[in-house]
Amino acid sequence: IDTPTDLIQTGRTLFPAATYDACKLTAMVSISSPDTPEELEEVDDNARAPVYLVAVVDKSGSMSGDKIKSLKETLEFIIKEMSKRDRLAIVEYDTNVYTTLPLTTMDEAGKNAANAVVKRLRTGSSTNLSGGLKTGLSLIPSDIDTKTVVSTLLMTDGHANVGTKTASGIIEEMRALQQGGVGRCTVNTFGFGKDHNATMLKDISDAAEGMYYFIENADSIATSFADCLGGLLSVSAQGIELTIEACGDNQIGRIHTPKSISEIVAGKQYRIALGDMQEGENRDIPFEVSVSACSSAEKFPLAKISLSYFNMKTEAMGECTEEICIARVAELSDEHKEANTEVNKHCNRILAADAAESAVSLANTGNIEEARSCLEKAAAEIKESVSAGDDLCQGLLQQLETSKSGLASRSTYQQAGQYQMNAFSKCMKMQRCAASAAPESWIAFPSRHQTTSE
Repeated sequence: IDTPTDLIQTGRTLFPAATYDACKLTAMVSISSPDTPEELEEVDDNARAPVYLVAVVDKSGSMSGDKIKSLKETLEFIIKEMSKRDRLAIVEYDTNVYTTLPLTTMDEAGKNAANAVVKRLRTGSSTNLSGGLKTGLSLIPSDIDTKTVVSTLLMTDGHANVGTKTASGIIEEMRALQQGGVGRCTVNTFGFGKDHNATMLKDISDAAEGMYYFIENADSIATSFADCLGGLLSVSAQGIELTIEACGDNQIGRIHTPKSISEIVAGKQYRIALGDMQEGENRDIPFEVSVSACSSAEKFPLAKISLSYFNMKTEAMGECTEEICIARVAELSDEHKEANTEVNKHCNRILAADAAESAVSLANTGNIEEARSCLEKAAAEIKESVSAGDDLCQGLLQQLETSKSGLASRSTYQQAGQYQMNAFSKCMKMQRCAASAAPESWIAFPSRHQTTSE
């Protein structure tokens, strides 16, 4: 059975028309990756891209007991799921850093070696997170081609207390390595329990195009790792770049994405590095346009959108281009004033994610009431919007309410709120599910990758 593999790009506007006068409008680019039909999900490993993983494992003293037991079981699950086309490395860190498994092919001999390393895993002393991450990144070959999916899985249950201890310092070290051609990959972070630095882990994952997973208890470790691994095994496109170019005298304003934006021509042309997409995923990027005045036009071009990417299935570059247009009229009719619910709901998604992120920043400096007010304002705006009844928006409102509950007091925020809000904002901005972090996000971003190790 032939199945589509090309990414699909669509342009929309919040409103279908504008008057002849100069004005500001919201447009949106939507990109979708086709899903594999369920009857074809059980395919030969050769049908997917090879995966290189580096597991950077916290073995500090606080990981003892159920945490280390569940972690070992999960590493065994990862080893089992990998094929002879894949490679795995394991780095363990406490006060010191140990490469206990160099990057190894996961054939039968490699899996035996990896499982032996996991069985020997024992807890130790402090938390040299920066040392572990740098060592893990250094294990990734610099000559990996675009046909391979590469990721580092960084795990901790505490705060960095040996080596570089701040998020900004760790990110600076990571970027220096990557700019030098070392460790160019996504970094997915996993925070175990309620004593880790959630903001640090989210910031590290932000800087390396990965996800942040909040693992509340030992039972959810396997679920989160399975979700992450399932996604990596289903990457359909890499090196995705979107170019937005204003038509005529129009000007491009703010582009709502957490991804890296390069300004080609100020106000006119921008390139966004979107990283990778997994099967069945969508990326929706709202952006603002300052529209020039005109005399009349049934089809007035706002912006040209161009997409390029490496198709992991066909092992070839793909590209597509189209114009986003609106009608220009002397006077707006009632129909012209009806907002597009698809665009509106993703504006709400950005609004909620920004509010949660702002609330975290406020709460981290002790401004709990101001943080709550920030969430309440966003929720009120979503409730009044045209897409308020949409499943995504209902999920946003539920999560904003949960976030508000996590700000009942400073202690509540420290014990629970910070983890939920960081995970929530991350999921919404990335449009990627982090299974155990926020059940409501599964409604927003349905994923076939939520398998477990059972």
